[in-house]
Amino acid sequence: MYTNLVCFDDISQQNSNTIVVLIIYCVSGTFLTLLNKITVTLFPYANLLLIIQNTFAVVMLIFCSRYFRSTFGALPALNRTVLQLWMPLVFLFVLMLISSLSALIYVSVPTVIVMRNLTSLFVAFLEYMFLNHKTNRLSIFILLGMLGGAGLFAKHDFTFNVQGYIWLGVNIISTSVYQIYIKKVIHLAYFENIGSIGMSYYNNLLSLPVLGLIVCITGELGRLMVNFDLQHSQMILSISVILISSLLGFSLSISAFALNKLISATSMMVANNVNKFSVIVLSEILVKSTLDSIASIGAISVLFLGWLYSQTTTSTSKICFAILTITLIISAALIETKYIKTLRFDHDDYYKNFQPIMYNQTISYRYPMKAITSMKQRQGYDIYRAYLPRSSKAHRLTPQIEVRSVQDYPLPQNCRIRNASIWKTCDAHECQPYTGLINWDYPQKTIFGENTTEFINRILEIAWGTNPPSIDLYLRGGCHGIMEMKYLFESIELFWPRFLGSVIVVLDVGDEPILKYFLPQQPTHHYLVTFEHTPCLPGRVFNQYSYLNIDRHSSAEYIVTIDSDCAFHAPVTPDLIFRQEKIILPSSRSYQPDVWRRSLEAMMGAGMYDGHYMVTQPVTFARSTFSSFREWFYETKGICYEDHVAQLSTVHYQEFCWMCQVGSYLERGRAKKSDYDQYWYQHFDNESLEPMIRFAIHVPYEPFSSSAVQCREVICYEKSVNEIIRQGLCRAFGPSIFPVCMNNISFNYVNNVTFSYGQFEIQAANRSARIDALNQYLKRLARITMISLDD
Repeated sequence: MYTNLVCFDDISQQNSNTIVVLIIYCVSGTFLTLLNKITVTLFPYANLLLIIQNTFAVVMLIFCSRYFRSTFGALPALNRTVLQLWMPLVFLFVLMLISSLSALIYVSVPTVIVMRNLTSLFVAFLEYMFLNHKTNRLSIFILLGMLGGAGLFAKHDFTFNVQGYIWLGVNIISTSVYQIYIKKVIHLAYFENIGSIGMSYYNNLLSLPVLGLIVCITGELGRLMVNFDLQHSQMILSISVILISSLLGFSLSISAFALNKLISATSMMVANNVNKFSVIVLSEILVKSTLDSIASIGAISVLFLGWLYSQTTTSTSKICFAILTITLIISAALIETKYIKTLRFDHDDYYKNFQPIMYNQTISYRYPMKAITSMKQRQGYDIYRAYLPRSSKAHRLTPQIEVRSVQDYPLPQNCRIRNASIWKTCDAHECQPYTGLINWDYPQKTIFGENTTEFINRILEIAWGTNPPSIDLYLRGGCHGIMEMKYLFESIELFWPRFLGSVIVVLDVGDEPILKYFLPQQPTHHYLVTFEHTPCLPGRVFNQYSYLNIDRHSSAEYIVTIDSDCAFHAPVTPDLIFRQEKIILPSSRSYQPDVWRRSLEAMMGAGMYDGHYMVTQPVTFARSTFSSFREWFYETKGICYEDHVAQLSTVHYQEFCWMCQVGSYLERGRAKKSDYDQYWYQHFDNESLEPMIRFAIHVPYEPFSSSAVQCREVICYEKSVNEIIRQGLCRAFGPSIFPVCMNNISFNYVNNVTFSYGQFEIQAANRSARIDALNQYLKRLARITMISLDD
């Protein structure tokens, strides 16, 4: 009887130990990936981060081996033979770690978890090639099913990024090779009794010199020293998160080693899958929600098939696989076709006979014009949430025209040349603008009788969600741009969200009488008009200088800048301005490479030209960037920006580019990390990157008539704007909303200017990528359109 009680106590103790270790394993595994995602955002020095984490692991292993030897045992010795045999594994181990962290910079946590499951596919292939390991037919089907599920997930991944998926590919390949190689090495006499603790010790210790060499090559340590500031709250937070992630990494290694001894291989597989599901769910809740219904189906299928792959010897595996396959195919097909019709492109002519997604859709219209419920906003926001940055709520203002008095600002206190003649105010010239009637030729009401402007704004309200960022649209205009501005403001009323902030118009003193000619008679946006005294600077230079002081007129988080001779052609949804919570900033090093270089380097110094940043209109900047640029200029040049402008040679006046200066500051000027990290740098010259969708055209340089090199004449200008608006509306919504779109409208013009600039002088990415990007934009727009109209 006493013996039975002792046995029962031993079993209870063992069960308790198993539960404790299992909890530690699950908590560590779940939160480590989430914390690494946060860590690489706060501390973007992947190799230094790995050095810290691996050093922590080595120290803890030595400590535990010395003081808890009965549990951990002695650490294996190192010698030359061990080093020669183990170093290939170390290089693969380092590549696994670097690629995993680098992927987390670009893609979401669920993406990393799902795609890593493809390692089983590559391992099976490598085992067949190098270990002559045969795989049964069911296993092959399951692996192909995992590949299909991963493809479905990637197709609907909100955070899809080419660079991120390349790093994931490197991670999958390196992990697969690591697993194959270790199966050979582990059976050698030198490593017969090494165990998981010994393997962890070898990997972490020997990886340190390799990572140290990589840090020296990449210059990470130098960049960290420049930006290191212990008093900065973000640096303190980074250190705290790194220490916690290091502790979690170590506890995961140790608990995994202990758990392998306490439970069966099948139970370990279940624990791993629970971990993966937990990571995805918590990432969606705590970090950022990035999965829609189709991506969720893809994720579930990959994870479930990964578990099923380990169970192929069981009798129920075939039945489970058949049921899952049928269920997933039906579910994916139903959801995929619920909102989206297949797009078809003629292979012989780019975009020929393009059919908008909304064509032939059955639409019900039961909601009142302004009835947008919280449910609808949540549905729409789910589509765009991966694009939007975290920010305070937009400053929603009453639609009106607010005219302010003159907004002159004194030269900064650090300027020395305060009496330069160029800063003297010149007399305002009497403005005698050309004005005329405009013949609009686009659908101004929907099939339901609703005004087009109200219809599009309801859709945009859903797309931007209940807590959008604050964004002002900014224009520096003048008397001679009245007709251009009339066209521009019409397109603003149609396509620009009215709830994000103000439309700010800055004019010269003396232009007050022209307001009545170009401003909307019944505005649906908040227009803020102000005036500046014009100094004795050539017009172009002062216009450019004025843009560099945008932040004096705006209080928004972000400012979208546009020229007066532009027009919008697409509903402005979050994906057109932001990507992965960052501002899209386009540039090109090949387009007009020598036009702006001399003037920029005369202002900013030799070698500072980074490319042309006027490759599209409009262009967005964070408001904080402008003050940071002026501070950087003073710190690096020793004089204020205005002093340098006062001494600038007149030969550079016509080649003055404010966007080029700000862009070069961000990419070449060692900008503060807080400034640099706000942008998604989109270099048009790199065809491997995702293309940027342009949502406005520069009318004079991109006319509807291909024979018109310049489009300044009223007839040409009006024709181009009408075409761009009409084609833009029909492409976005089709005859289901605007019946006039049935009249064989061609979309070649709007599709081409969506990706080309300056009469096809520059195009974003390659043709297939452009088609896919437009495809995805219209899919998202179609879904929120149907959310706004349907029950």
